[in-house]
This record gives sequence, structure tokens and C-alpha cells, in this order.
Amino acid sequence: MNTATLDRAPAVESPHESLYARVGTLLGLKPAVHSELDLIRRLEKGLGVAAVQNLRTRVGLTDAETFELIAPRRTLSRREASGQLLSREEADKTVRVARVTVRAQQVFAGKPDYAADWLRTAKSALGDRTPMQALLTESGALAVEELLVGIEHGMFA
Repeated sequence: MNTATLDRAPAVESPHESLYARVGTLLGLKPAVHSELDLIRRLEKGLGVAAVQNLRTRVGLTDAETFELIAPRRTLSRREASGQLLSREEADKTVRVARVTVRAQQVFAGKPDYAADWLRTAKSALGDRTPMQALLTESGALAVEELLVGIEHGMFA
């Protein structure tokens, strides 16, 4: 896939756009996602490898982040070559990365570069892990989201 010709979605859409709509945009899902229920239905139908590629391009995930957080390179290559959908676990991991990225973009509104840097800077509250490293597990993702809520409400982490 030639990423040079891929239309990039803006890192942050309208401030009134829902979390789920932004997640759908990062993943390149059409028609638009309007609610958690829409997102659940999409996951039940299955996500293609293109969702991972869209996320990588629109968020700037490195190879290392992608292959550690979502699935190994060989697995993604095999799924793409054979036209297979992501497994439920891989789809959940893809949505997890998108969801937390969108939350960071919302909290640091108007500063997408700062949100990206924040996600890649170690935090003592995460045991000196970066928020991206914490996304390996759902528990880690919840901890990152709690940090973001604290920042959003003026309780700096």
C-alpha cells in the first residue's frame, strides 16, 4: 500500500465530535461510527488489516509499536495477503490504541504533536512505562485513561 497517496484524516476533528466518531475516523471506518454500539457492531463483523494501516498512518505508529501492540508483522502480512479479517483480539487491540490516542488528542486539544509526545514519554504513575507501553493490556489502557481524566480535570499526573 502506498501511504503517500492515502488521504490523511486530521488528527483532531471538531471538538463536538464523539470519541467513537474519532476512533472510526482514525481506523478509516465507513460509514461513520456514532456510538459505542456502532463500534461494537463493527467489531462483531470484523476489522480488516486496512484499519491497522489507517491507524498507523493517521497516528504515526512505528513498526515496533504496531507489531508489539497489535500483532506481529508476519501475522498482519499473512492476513493482508489472504484477505483475512483481524482476529477479535487483534481488532480489540487496534481499537484500544485508537481509543486512547483519541482521548489524548481530546485532552490536549489543538496540540496533536503534544498528545503524540505525551503518549511516548515515561510516566511514574505507570511504573516508568510510556502510555504506549501500557497499552499492551486493557488494564494498562484503563490506567492511561485515568491519567488523562486527571489531567483533563486539573489533577496533573
